[in-house]
Amino acid sequence: MSDSQSSNDIPKESPRAILFQFVVFPLGIVCVAVAIFLLFGRLAGEEHSIPDYLNEIRSGSKHERWQAAYQLSRSIKRGETKRYPNLEQQVESIYRGAKHDDPLVRRYLSIVLGELGDRRATPLLIEATGDKDLETRIYAAIGLGELRDPAGVPRLIVMLKEDDSGVRKAASYALGELHDARAVEPLAALLADETADVRWNAAIALAQFGDRRAVPVLLEMLDRTRLDRVRKMTEEQKEDAMIMALAVYPKVVGAAEAAPELQRIAANDPSLRVRDAAKQAIRQ
Repeated sequence: MSDSQSSNDIPKESPRAILFQFVVFPLGIVCVAVAIFLLFGRLAGEEHSIPDYLNEIRSGSKHERWQAAYQLSRSIKRGETKRYPNLEQQVESIYRGAKHDDPLVRRYLSIVLGELGDRRATPLLIEATGDKDLETRIYAAIGLGELRDPAGVPRLIVMLKEDDSGVRKAASYALGELHDARAVEPLAALLADETADVRWNAAIALAQFGDRRAVPVLLEMLDRTRLDRVRKMTEEQKEDAMIMALAVYPKVVGAAEAAPELQRIAANDPSLRVRDAAKQAIRQ
């Protein structure tokens, strides 16, 4: 973690379920922590509208601003934006003004900009990928993935080469969301990354292109013996890694080649979640 506050204050929600919760941030960078959120401030227990959240972000206290930004991201996920046609411009304006604010505000607003889907925010997020706050850069990369704007691809490719593994993970995730062929070779280069979950992110992203170079890493993710060697990895995280690999492995190698591995996992894995995911992959 680059910031002791962020590991405790950030809530545990994700725009892409397991992919965002685990594959991007499995071993250290956790996106959100609802328990901490519930400990702070009045926003957790009150009904607010989107304009209320915008006003809190503009003029609330430190805790109120980041909480409002988080709640705004949740409102957008619930589809509450249709009543507010100028919301994108308002959020973009706040985002510009929050450059020197609490980093938590910018992090959540990065996700908000991505979820809103207005590609006019692409330059703002590209700029934020150079922020001095490491996790703001990570969230901005995720926002670019959510926007799916090809204009973000060159910057994300550059981020694949950064020293911080969290940045490389986030950029890999985002490029997987963008499905842009320019990312194929840079992602393939990360299949040999020394950090396990960087390799896994790259493999999941590369699998979106049907590239068989991802196969050895996908098999690594399906091998409990190898997962057991990853330091500080919980059982739930191991299951999540396997489930993500199961979702894409058959698409890369084809049903016939995937069948023996899928059948082995469906019959023998100790986790019901993983067995169910293998059975679902077989059916599909």
